[in-house]
Amino acid sequence: MADAQARVDAWFARAEHRAGIGFIPCDPHAVFAALQALREVRPDARRLLEWGSGFGVVTGLAALLGFDAHGIEIEPSLVRESEKLLTAHQLRATFACGSFVPEDFDAERYSDLETRTVMGRPDGYEELGRDLDEFDVVFAYPWPTEEEMYCELFRRRGDVGAVLVTCSRVEGVRGYWKGRGR
Repeated sequence: MADAQARVDAWFARAEHRAGIGFIPCDPHAVFAALQALREVRPDARRLLEWGSGFGVVTGLAALLGFDAHGIEIEPSLVRESEKLLTAHQLRATFACGSFVPEDFDAERYSDLETRTVMGRPDGYEELGRDLDEFDVVFAYPWPTEEEMYCELFRRRGDVGAVLVTCSRVEGVRGYWKGRGR
């Protein structure tokens, strides 16, 4: 986590850093603790997807915990940084460049939201070779106005029995389990 923080700090300090990229890192310590707890109560959960993976820190932590870890990130430079970070720590994960919102997801009712989530662009699922319903755990760090949309996407497309884990600076780490009929 210290190396990841140093890389994030260096990235933000670069002269060519473009303002406006919607990357804000979550609290990796809190997320790691939550994923450890989830691993204990759901040892059968094998595959994790990080939506908007940024530097891939959560994806890397998931790999460290033994998950088959994947991340989708819209910003190509962040995908490259993720791959460098995980390679440096000999962690295996797969990253795809694209939107984590499936192209055919009807997000019309969320079009007025103040959001940084990129919709209506090619998604990263084909590059991963997996659909959203093939993941046991999905992690996201939504902007405050986006959590409802993330939950709706998960309700519509996540697998029954899967868990959506979100992190909020105000409300901490939360988990949403998708049961039958929900």
